Amino acid sequence: MRALILVAALAACSPPAPERADTPPPEAAAIVPTAVDNIAAMPAWGEARANGVDFRGVGQEPGWMIDIYTQGRIMLLLDYGETLAEFPLPAPSYPVEGATRYDTQADGKTLSVTVRRTPCQDAMSGEAFPSTVEIVIDGRTLNGCGRSV
Repeated sequence: MRALILVAALAACSPPAPERADTPPPEAAAIVPTAVDNIAAMPAWGEARANGVDFRGVGQEPGWMIDIYTQGRIMLLLDYGETLAEFPLPAPSYPVEGATRYDTQADGKTLSVTVRRTPCQDAMSGEAFPSTVEIVIDGRTLNGCGRSV
């Protein structure tokens, strides 16, 4: 019994075991943004122009949004906000009359955005837009509507 008490007393007085070298400290753990964080990173429609957005496209099933800024970048929100990706803004091309296309890539992802000046109606809200938008992200095609902001 005395040996058991001695072992317990020694354990209580001993310094804590050192952390394993392969375990990162808690403050070094990566913070993964949530869908709410990603959605909050995109400006509201009323604030988009003041934040430098020139054109916005939206689509459904799955929900997505794309902002083409006046300078420097394209922001793409995918899968109901689960994914937020930023791409450099390339010079546009004009593959056919009434269409503008942007082809870009970043972080191993490839993006193609085609905006056509043909009327579009949002499948979910019924809202009318002056343009149709097609995005192709890594071979995955999504269709929606858009307009200048």
